[in-house]
Amino acid sequence: MVTGGRLRSSPFVLEGDEYDTAFFEKTPKFLHYPVEVAIVTSIEHDHIDIYATFESYLEAFRQFVARVPEHGLLVANAADPRVVEVVAKHARAPIAWYALEGEHTHEQPPHWLAAPADEDPHAQRFDLYAGGVYAGRFALPLSGRHNLGNATAAIAAAAQGYGARLSELAEPLARFAGVSRRQDLLGTPRGVFVYDDFAHHPTAVRETLLGLRSRHPLARLIAVFEPRSATACRNLHQAEYAGCFDPADEILLAPLGRSGLPPDEQLDLSELSAELRRRGKRAQACSSIDAIVGELAERAQAGSVVALLSNGAFGGIHKKLLDALSSRQFSGGGA
Repeated sequence: MVTGGRLRSSPFVLEGDEYDTAFFEKTPKFLHYPVEVAIVTSIEHDHIDIYATFESYLEAFRQFVARVPEHGLLVANAADPRVVEVVAKHARAPIAWYALEGEHTHEQPPHWLAAPADEDPHAQRFDLYAGGVYAGRFALPLSGRHNLGNATAAIAAAAQGYGARLSELAEPLARFAGVSRRQDLLGTPRGVFVYDDFAHHPTAVRETLLGLRSRHPLARLIAVFEPRSATACRNLHQAEYAGCFDPADEILLAPLGRSGLPPDEQLDLSELSAELRRRGKRAQACSSIDAIVGELAERAQAGSVVALLSNGAFGGIHKKLLDALSSRQFSGGGA
């Protein structure tokens, strides 16, 4: 329940955010929420402008986990080692571990387990087990194993945390259309599938591309990435970014979305594109948004999939690209 302000509905669902509350209030936002049921999906160092060290990042999650009361519930991903470390040591509330079939669960047997059954262009189906007992087959319209994990956690929170019947959860899950900027199909001009996604952390980029690959298994998948966040613009994840684009066939890198960083701290886009080429990808660091649009307008063919990945407005690339692909008359700058 959220009791502050005008929000007094129970249960009320919101995304917890470890980012600071305001420029004048530097504690994590999620420490202000009087949580009853919490889901912890993953813990990976992010927001380097707020958390200079991984230890400081972990400490924010330790405090959040410890604040969930004894009468509440913590739904936690047993496949994430950092989640297991923090939750197992610091939780006061009962813990409902969840995982997907085949994942290593770090000595935490999952009460909620999802076993992928099959997938078609419209949904991925899975068998759900609760406490080792088969609980039925469910369908999720969203692609990607990360979305399957999120769905499993949501079922656990609704059923174990609030007493919802599993039989009542299947239909709304099958109708869930997702949220904006998460594998959001913007259009299909001239047969090119153009998706928008907020992904910017290496894990989010990889999981998003894997999801799109599963939805379009035979398509040429082109990832267009703008490093924009304080973390993404730094070389903190230089090596991880090289591997996260493996599901894509081609990668176009936009200029850094932040200026003023010391050169020795910046993500090296030239080195990243070179490493991607060493991994067998067609990749280049582009000079501008218009240059990217020009490349895509020239090369993208019907059936291709373009994933626009940025946590910002991306220089208006979404409309520019849709217009360019529709007209095939765009003349952008060189890449």
